[in-house]
Amino acid sequence: MADSIQNVYSTALFELCNEQDCLGPVFDELGEIEKLVFSDENKEYAQFLSSPLISAEDKTRSLDAVFGGKISPLTLDFMCLIAEKGRFSYLPLVYEDFRAKYNEQMNILEVTAVTAQPMSAGLSAKLKAKLEKVSGKTVVLTEKTDKSILGGIVLKYGNTEINSSVKSKLDKLRAQIDNVIA
Repeated sequence: MADSIQNVYSTALFELCNEQDCLGPVFDELGEIEKLVFSDENKEYAQFLSSPLISAEDKTRSLDAVFGGKISPLTLDFMCLIAEKGRFSYLPLVYEDFRAKYNEQMNILEVTAVTAQPMSAGLSAKLKAKLEKVSGKTVVLTEKTDKSILGGIVLKYGNTEINSSVKSKLDKLRAQIDNVIA
């Protein structure tokens, strides 16, 4: 089975970054560029760079004019390469794959914690410390609020979800009652 486009490009960039000892800076730049170029405000620019009707030279000139001197030459060369090859629309997927490789190498676990109300700084720090102790990894904690869960917490990381919300417990109780009555 052929590798996916995003895996081919992310792996090549990842290996090159490791060879040139610039993984951290390129990771940061790529994330910022992906966020900037594919934002709602700049969607026309992303369409321009992704368009098969625009010449590779015009795309390269544009990228150089916008990012030249502001990002590392390696990141700029990579951006120009994927634009020239007609793969610029894959940048979000390439970055996602690159981020997974980066997190694995750097022993980082990205966790999203969903609560009904914002957590206090102390509680957030305790949760992060507990997750780091249990996982043995450095945890990057993203906090979100969702009033519909009523209380408790939902933790999401990788393909795992731990749902300890009041809503899920009520749903389970409701299902048990329905089974007894039915």
